[in-house]
Amino acid sequence: MGVADTPPRHILVATDLSPWAGMAVTRVAQLSREHGSVLTALLVLPAEIGEENADRAINSLEAHLADHLDGAPVDITIRRGTAAREIASAAVDCGADLVVVGAHGAHWLADAFLGSTTENLVRMSPVAVLLVKKPAEGAYRKVVLAVDTSATSADAARFASGLTPVAEHSVFHACTVVGENLLRMNGVGEEEIEELRRTSTEVVREHIARLADALPTPLKEVVITSGHPATRLVEVCHAYAADLVVVGTGARSPVSYALLGSVAQQVMRQSQSDVLVVPAVDG
Repeated sequence: MGVADTPPRHILVATDLSPWAGMAVTRVAQLSREHGSVLTALLVLPAEIGEENADRAINSLEAHLADHLDGAPVDITIRRGTAAREIASAAVDCGADLVVVGAHGAHWLADAFLGSTTENLVRMSPVAVLLVKKPAEGAYRKVVLAVDTSATSADAARFASGLTPVAEHSVFHACTVVGENLLRMNGVGEEEIEELRRTSTEVVREHIARLADALPTPLKEVVITSGHPATRLVEVCHAYAADLVVVGTGARSPVSYALLGSVAQQVMRQSQSDVLVVPAVDG
């Protein structure tokens, strides 16, 4: 499985019946209407839950979906086990090309930061994961596409552009000088470091321009700046009042599976916008 250039044909929404998950279901209903996507709703129950409580949970799920889907047809799936693993597995089994979850939940997404389940899901998921933080008030309108010079970044931007065809899209890239602190420790001055930043910016500008020209939707603007990528990205999203920010996770490996990319992780935790995290395409 990998990232498609077309809008999602099949969306999996995982819910724990909480209000945050309800916002995710409402967003899925909007995306389904916009793209004609097939919907599957998933509830993951603890392995040890009794049958009587499971039956009550299923009834609650049906009421929850009726409240938030506004009549959109949906298939229902119930699984038992660890939430992140079961969600990722269900995405494969049902052929989903997008997984949608809420930012916080009643249990499996309730942690001090964002929630280890959500971050584990992003690590495991073979398809893009949309983290819903805001109520869905129509289609996405302002989208920030975070890009670098990788093929993964271009794939993520194309997928997001297809997912949000009526939005204003802004491409964002933050240039950094590798080893800035080490340079300072070796006596390199701020003026020299700033010159290195300017040089890096000019080198990357042509590449980002080509990437932007290849996107399927027109762009509002291309922002190339310097600084810590995740920090600057969160700041730009806030300044633009973006309702969605898009990041890639980079290539998958045993290391990248264990450590979620720092930019994606920080944006997931700190952004006030919804966050779409797109994995690298296998192969």
